[in-house]
Amino acid sequence: MYFPRLLGFALGVSSVRAIPATSQSTTSLACQTQSQPNPIAAEYPTLTTGTINGTVAVLPIEYTLARSIIPAQYPILNGYKHLLPGFPTDKYPLIIESVLDHDVQANSITIADFSRVVLSFPFIDLLGDGYSNFRYEKYVLITPNPVAMVGAAAYGEIPVPSTFEPPCDGYAFKPGSNMNIFFNAYQGLDQALGRPPTVAVEFEATRSAGPYPLNFYMNVTNQPSFSTGVLCDNFITLYNSTVTEGQYAPVVVVGNVSVAAPYLPTAMEFTGIYGLKIDRAFIENNYMACSRLKGYTGSGSGD
Repeated sequence: MYFPRLLGFALGVSSVRAIPATSQSTTSLACQTQSQPNPIAAEYPTLTTGTINGTVAVLPIEYTLARSIIPAQYPILNGYKHLLPGFPTDKYPLIIESVLDHDVQANSITIADFSRVVLSFPFIDLLGDGYSNFRYEKYVLITPNPVAMVGAAAYGEIPVPSTFEPPCDGYAFKPGSNMNIFFNAYQGLDQALGRPPTVAVEFEATRSAGPYPLNFYMNVTNQPSFSTGVLCDNFITLYNSTVTEGQYAPVVVVGNVSVAAPYLPTAMEFTGIYGLKIDRAFIENNYMACSRLKGYTGSGSGD
């Protein structure tokens, strides 16, 4: 989404913990953030790297609804049925990521932090080969960061200038709480005009392991994303860097999500949704011909 990238970085696995972590405070150009610094920038100075800190969750929607949204020419592969054998047969795992992109840099250039919310439709057979997995993404609600918005639009994705509450720490626990997280996204001037959020996320940390294994999250968050099917974003998120281990290990969360139209065809509310509160380092390979990613099945064990 931001700078040119190179392929071929290996993923690692960390454990999932079900209690919250504390973070060291750092300052961005726009606001105060609790995100840790980019841990891999010095190791890969010529590549686009950074961190994404927030929540990733599964919205079980009707399979027929998913099929109506995903362009008809792209089949849906069955990979999620193997990764989630108990998942309802009439449902499809829509993924919502609500994150802060932090300390993004390449070639000694750093761009300002920005927040975004995106709905991803994984396990898409973009190339028609029956096994290469991609994520279809049509919209991204995003801080009006010019570099990020232009980058998203280059894929054919629709970047929607938005404001966020909190503005730059959608992963943070509410003041006075070490269990509750909320993150609201408002398209355009809706927040200033007192309108309800376009996307509202509210989670609570839980000691439950949740219904989705870590390898499922690793797989769906590492499938290349596309919009028009010409250029793909190979956004590689790491699960074994210092921002995802030890005291910063992923936290299982459960809660509620609401999404307004047109980001889904009609406004929908989801309750009892499980996900992860997680910070991840990433390497991004921008503007790749999707055909070059033939055979990509996601990342992590269980592919």
